[in-house]
Amino acid sequence: MSHLICHAGGANLPQLTPSEEEYLEAIFTLREKNESVKVKKLAKDLKVKDPSVVEMLRKLKVEGLVKYDRNGAKLTAKGEKYALNVVRRHELAERLLTDVFGYPLPKVHEMACKFEHVLDDELTQNIEKMLGNPKTCPHGSPIPKPRGETQKIMQQKSLTESEKGERCMVLKIPEEREAVQRLLALNVIPGVEVKIMEKLPRGAIVLLCGNTKVAVSHEIAAQIKIRESHEKQTKTIAPRPRGGARHRHRGPPR
Repeated sequence: MSHLICHAGGANLPQLTPSEEEYLEAIFTLREKNESVKVKKLAKDLKVKDPSVVEMLRKLKVEGLVKYDRNGAKLTAKGEKYALNVVRRHELAERLLTDVFGYPLPKVHEMACKFEHVLDDELTQNIEKMLGNPKTCPHGSPIPKPRGETQKIMQQKSLTESEKGERCMVLKIPEEREAVQRLLALNVIPGVEVKIMEKLPRGAIVLLCGNTKVAVSHEIAAQIKIRESHEKQTKTIAPRPRGGARHRHRGPPR
């Protein structure tokens, strides 16, 4: 797909290749607290070599889409606007694949990565309307609106920030295929209530999910977003299925 030219929302945004869009999307999704995203982190996420990341970041910097130095990369205002548009197309593509076509969660991200690059604004808006204007993607991430603003779903924190004995609702899970498969097997998915049973020395967390105790590694737990549940319940509340399970793991740029 490297020959494609992709269409961003807004007349003042540049037209980029799928690979360039993937980098902007990766920077947007990987950043934490407005910090720069490291080259190695981008390389791991995009499954490319460090020199390839450096070359692309320099190109995006010239185009005014990122700020790049030895500390890593940040999106400029123009880059942020473009990235939000790409994320919007991706999240809605995931919803379409999950809710309409019934694709399981571990598969939809890779397919959405291809689909997002061929959607224009009109088709994206029609998909959103057809799906009933969903607020989140299948993994729990908020879907940006047409002008780029994102909806505040609810106050949330990382699972690693929880306390022993706390009962909480899972809001968002990571999107890597292996992590999703693991969490699906444990029934730790958006909409499910869990209780923190134990926090192990190396960072793993033991959860009570329904009547079953399950362990989640620190790396995965850090990517799971939750909110404290104030309801006194003893059973896990499973979300109503909407045409199958759900996912997102970024494939290599093309």
